[in-house]
Amino acid sequence: MPDTTVLTCAAVAVFLGAIVQGTMGVGLAVVAAPVVQIAAPGLMPGAMLLVALGLALLAVSREVGHADWYGVSWALLGRIAGTATAAYVIVLVSGPVLDLLAAGITLAVVSLLTFDPARLPRNRTTLVASGVVAGITGTTSSIGGPFMALIYHREPGPTVRGTLGVFFAVGALLSLGTLAAAHRLPAEQLVAGGMLLPSMALGFLASGRLRHHLEGDRMRRAVLTLSVGAALVLLVRGLSGG
Repeated sequence: MPDTTVLTCAAVAVFLGAIVQGTMGVGLAVVAAPVVQIAAPGLMPGAMLLVALGLALLAVSREVGHADWYGVSWALLGRIAGTATAAYVIVLVSGPVLDLLAAGITLAVVSLLTFDPARLPRNRTTLVASGVVAGITGTTSSIGGPFMALIYHREPGPTVRGTLGVFFAVGALLSLGTLAAAHRLPAEQLVAGGMLLPSMALGFLASGRLRHHLEGDRMRRAVLTLSVGAALVLLVRGLSGG
């Protein structure tokens, strides 16, 4: 197990990430995963996936009534396919290559949305495709949220948070199961993830008063900004060799 200093740093990062995700529906992995990756790479991605599962369940309990069930059902079909693909990818392809590919896709999509938001419609094709990409990158690096968030960047805050909460809850379960089946989920990661759950819960509670301030253009700008941040994290990690 990592020492107390490492766990404290990870707990602070998870707390801040939970505030961000509780407010806008995505952001836990973008904020916390790089810290955990640097401080204790042996805990990735299992520890973060367990924390992400807990946070998603809290989000679902708070705003499940606003979820877009039609959209999330198609996205989860893609997530299943992407997660299954990840079982082979984590054996055949290096993590840095996946990080660079995911970063490139994200930056390309953000560029399109910045100049013409209508170029990324929400339909079966885009939902399934985003689910596939999220399944692969979420399982291998725990960062899969920005792809789905981009599909819903024009929707009201409650819809974004409720939909992503359902998607992340099922997706995290799929990713954890896949890693376990591939013998890539050591008990140490689960124990560390369990120790970080209280920090996550506190961050989620703190987000309660902030989430009502992100609506309309604010939500759209926040999602696009965070997606760029996620892409840069993946880009730096890919170029540095993971």
